[in-house]
Amino acid sequence: MIKFHSHFGIYGLIKNTESLLLIRKARGPYKGMYDLPGGSPQPNETNQETFIREVAEETGLKIQTFKKLTDDVITIYYNYFDNSQESILKHSSLIYFSDDYSGQLKIGSDGEDSDGAQWLKISEIEKIPCTPFVKKVKNYLKTI
Repeated sequence: MIKFHSHFGIYGLIKNTESLLLIRKARGPYKGMYDLPGGSPQPNETNQETFIREVAEETGLKIQTFKKLTDDVITIYYNYFDNSQESILKHSSLIYFSDDYSGQLKIGSDGEDSDGAQWLKISEIEKIPCTPFVKKVKNYLKTI
């Protein structure tokens, strides 16, 4: 029997000149892959507050200005094995974009989801172990 898991989060597409800010996942179905910083809203937290908090927690950067990348909820399905159990993740999210931030990049683990943040060249994303979510969302860069 296939195990089904669903997750909704708020994520950030953070860009500098030619790179995206990604985190290496420390746990979960994407463990060891690069992903966008972000996560689940806390009770009574707005989507915008979630975006700002998650980016700060996982990367150390403080978002100055931002915009919603698209009004659409972006969803991907990811097949994986969890302790030899075939599983499917339905991963849905809202994405915010920023290229206006301050602070020192946190290279080390946050003790939870991130094993560290790193700027990776947009042109190299197809060549590194990124989540299917990153690969799908990077196509939105053409619309910015």
